[in-house]
Amino acid sequence: MANTFKVYRAALSGSAGVVYTAPSATTAVVLMIQAANVDNTVAVPVTSTWNDGTNDTHLVKDLDIPTRSAVNILSGKLVLEAGYTLSANSDGANQVELTVSVLEIT
Repeated sequence: MANTFKVYRAALSGSAGVVYTAPSATTAVVLMIQAANVDNTVAVPVTSTWNDGTNDTHLVKDLDIPTRSAVNILSGKLVLEAGYTLSANSDGANQVELTVSVLEIT
């Protein structure tokens, strides 16, 4: 079994997009999901979900990220099996940057 730490980033838009997909033959442990509001004028709501191939489960829904602030969306760890996805979106394009830290176990 190999353990590999990885980091992923995304500039969120108004429509939900997949930020991370657990690779085949891999168990992924999501260690951190941070959303940073890079807009200088308004709080921006963020929604984040994970999907097991069938069902979406919300981690947060319309969580307001204050102006020029960052919020850790995940409290604890999230285990994603192969093919499971992590998605996120915000109300506006390029107002929120998402950082995801993952331990992949193969």
